[in-house]
Amino acid sequence: MKWFYNLKRVVRVIIAVVSWLPLFIFAGVVGGSVGENGENMQTWQALIICALLAVGVVFTVFAIKARAKETKAARDAKQTERAALESRKKITTTENPHIIKMSDAAVTSPATTLSFPIFTKAVGVSFDNCQENIQKSNVGDPLLIKHKPTEEYPESVDVINARTRKRIGRIKSDLAWEFVGEFDERFTLDGEIADITGGSDGQNYGCNIKIVGEHIDD
Repeated sequence: MKWFYNLKRVVRVIIAVVSWLPLFIFAGVVGGSVGENGENMQTWQALIICALLAVGVVFTVFAIKARAKETKAARDAKQTERAALESRKKITTTENPHIIKMSDAAVTSPATTLSFPIFTKAVGVSFDNCQENIQKSNVGDPLLIKHKPTEEYPESVDVINARTRKRIGRIKSDLAWEFVGEFDERFTLDGEIADITGGSDGQNYGCNIKIVGEHIDD
């Protein structure tokens, strides 16, 4: 009866119900001739009734077993899915280390020891809303000088106003490479805005900064 188990549940229920119909139909046909207590029932009639009764019972039992099998399969599937989910949660992934590719000039340049404070000018101030961010800044605002490497510019160092939390530019490339060679990757330095230039007669704002040393978390 494997074919029966493979049927949809609604089809199995219909078959189980229909399997009883021949018994009821036959009983209705011969009911008038067998007497009230069945004393006039002939042998062949009894055999047919037993056979039809067996058919109804068999299909009903198979339908019940198939339903139980489906329920167990669904429960096992949920347990397997839950176990797989818990297993995935236990798996820890590690990021591939970020590799900094230094320029040939930075590699071949002689080693230097940085001396703080360092005065320099923020570059790239005409991009990424830096003009608006500089306009909202004040001389003396504290700065965070953060190494933010990208695939194209692994030496990229952002200049961020610590008060407004907005980026106001970047450190020029040659100085950025010196910082990369001196400090750990993704380093942070402290600084402050020394002067804000431009802004009149349609000129872009500029920003002179003072870098005082490596940032130490409180």
